[in-house]
Amino acid sequence: MTAANDLKYAGHSVFDFPGTRLYTDASTLASEQFVVEARSASGGPAVYPASASDQLLIYRHRAGYGLTADQLAAAENVLTSGNKLDAIVGPAGSGKTTTMAAIKAVWESTHGAGSVVGLAPAAASAEVLAKELGIAAENVAKWLYESVGQGASYRAERFHKLEAMPRTSHTAVAAQLAALSLQQSIWGFRKDQLVIIDEASMISTIQLAGLVHQAQDAGAKLLLVGDPAQLDAIDAGGMLGWLYRGGKAVELTTIHRFTHSWEGPASLQLREGNIDAVDLYSVRERIQHGDYTDMVENAYRGWSADLGSGKSSILIAPDNDTVTTLNERAHAELVESGHVDAEHTVALADGLTAGRGDTIIARKNNRKLIDSDGEYLRNGTLLRITKRPRRDGTVAARRTDTGATIMLNSVYLDTSAELGYATTAHRSQGITVDTSHIVLTQGCLTRELFYVGMTRGRNSNTVYVCESDPALDEPQPGGPTASWRQILGEVLAAEGAERSAHEVHAAEIAKGDTLHRLAAEYDYLAQLAAAENLTLAISKVMPDVVAHLQESPSRGAGVAAWRRAMSINPAAAQRVLERALRHPSDAQDQMAVLHARLRQTASNSPSEASPDVLDEPLFTERADLADMIGQVSARTIKRQDRVAKEALSVSSPWVHALEATLGPTVNPEQWATTVSEVAVFRDRWEIATSTDPLGPVPANYEWEQSEQRDSLQRRIQSLIEHPSSSLGQGTASLPAPIVRQPLISVGPTL
Repeated sequence: MTAANDLKYAGHSVFDFPGTRLYTDASTLASEQFVVEARSASGGPAVYPASASDQLLIYRHRAGYGLTADQLAAAENVLTSGNKLDAIVGPAGSGKTTTMAAIKAVWESTHGAGSVVGLAPAAASAEVLAKELGIAAENVAKWLYESVGQGASYRAERFHKLEAMPRTSHTAVAAQLAALSLQQSIWGFRKDQLVIIDEASMISTIQLAGLVHQAQDAGAKLLLVGDPAQLDAIDAGGMLGWLYRGGKAVELTTIHRFTHSWEGPASLQLREGNIDAVDLYSVRERIQHGDYTDMVENAYRGWSADLGSGKSSILIAPDNDTVTTLNERAHAELVESGHVDAEHTVALADGLTAGRGDTIIARKNNRKLIDSDGEYLRNGTLLRITKRPRRDGTVAARRTDTGATIMLNSVYLDTSAELGYATTAHRSQGITVDTSHIVLTQGCLTRELFYVGMTRGRNSNTVYVCESDPALDEPQPGGPTASWRQILGEVLAAEGAERSAHEVHAAEIAKGDTLHRLAAEYDYLAQLAAAENLTLAISKVMPDVVAHLQESPSRGAGVAAWRRAMSINPAAAQRVLERALRHPSDAQDQMAVLHARLRQTASNSPSEASPDVLDEPLFTERADLADMIGQVSARTIKRQDRVAKEALSVSSPWVHALEATLGPTVNPEQWATTVSEVAVFRDRWEIATSTDPLGPVPANYEWEQSEQRDSLQRRIQSLIEHPSSSLGQGTASLPAPIVRQPLISVGPTL
């Protein structure tokens, strides 16, 4: 069917908005499916259940403690499942490292020493994993580069060239061939090996699929460990979260990190984006707020005081500019106190300078810079400059974590090193200290980044909320400023965790058929039908003015008023139209006059509240418009039925709250009807509150939502007063239920 221009745009429906389409590619979808299938595939290496259970029960961490119930269950599940891929998800401080250590110990007891290897998204986190578990570990990018990437290609090319060489020096060639084969074998998994991928939410889908391929070819098992509520991959990712939300991951639930018992549950509320967590931190003075400059200074002083008292502490900034500001502040104070030499300095990549006594941070891996322990320099390593710089700009430095010494040349310092006093939330993941101080500015952090920053400290985690904009040179008098609570609310609502392409596809399909969107589509179509209907009504009374009224700037408002008046009292609406046309006033805009009179008629009508936009009768002679109205109506009915059934079958928190309000004696038929209507109302108006069935009171201008909410409130009140009444008894004063089939009339009128 050919649609008119008001129903199509650029070859698509007007409801298919330009710029809103989301794209992926076949390889991403195939990779996601491949990873999920690996989770469901059996036949992977495992540990005999009885042996695993016995060893886990007696396992003791090197610090002397054993496993908690959830850690033991997770470890046992992974060891005995026989899946080719498993996943463990745990919030910050839930003991993921402890659980991995127990799994490693039991796995090696069965499959031998060296049968567990580790991978991580960054070289620094791989180094930490190696030290914590006592295993060989590497970063994922390096592993893929050497195993199947350019490193492997180079060795293969070199191998083939050597094979093709004349055998005049057979011994030398054979030695080189053997060396290349040995080097390649290092970058490969082995049969019955357990490959632990830590911080797995930061691994891209393509990388993960490549690792799954390698593991399956070798007969190894992959274990993904991490938290999808923390940082995610730079490229397309979301696989760990998809496995978790699909019930394909085991979960650690007990928080062990924090000194204070209240902070564990509070941190979980932050993780979920629950604004109620703000009060838990506020009453314990963990939230400071004020001007940007004051908050930066307070955060610095709190961090500095903690360091001065012998505590380990981290200073977290929302952006690189604030990191630089805090680094300058720390450097200046250390110079003033005589702890840093400001006369003999070297230039750093952040535009600042550093001298003897300064702490710097490496910002790039460099495998040619080796410390006294034989370790190469990794991105994220903190070092303290121990001597005056040499004439060529080289400095001697000592690692703050291991004490190993290293020489850094001027090129590396100038391009890949910065002052290391403050850091961003992104760089802080994986760090655990005594106290954490995080500066927060509006619009700079997602929920995940904020959660990471607020879970680094064992003893305390304090946020400094900036209520002024650091980008403004001067405050704007009279301008709106967000309160600290509003800023925190925005951060908690800003979910940044990535979803898999499959999840996004399903969500977009579901979002396209919510009652909220369907109502908007229906409203647009109803407005077109009302415009057609009004034009026809005007042409029957005074056809000469049709073109003039259609050009009026008040035409849209007039059509809306006509539509509403016709839905309430059609006869009165037509009388008003005839009087306005036959007895025009001196006004220059007759459509504006008609709009005002129709609004007054609708307001004065003794009829009950106007029907829902999804229920009003529509009239049109246009086949294309009638077809689209029919499509939207059918989708609406289907969605209403689905929403109602889901509410009755899945006990959501708001359903429990409604049940508690109505009590146990309510009539079952009335109960089902009320739950269905409330579910439809929530979907229609995008009510997201978990426990309040009807959500917050709408704004004054939301008259349609207010009418429906009041109607449901009266129904609920009636059921409280008459809980045992059946439908039709004791409810005569209630309006008709919201859940009903929209009435669509297609044909001429008037």
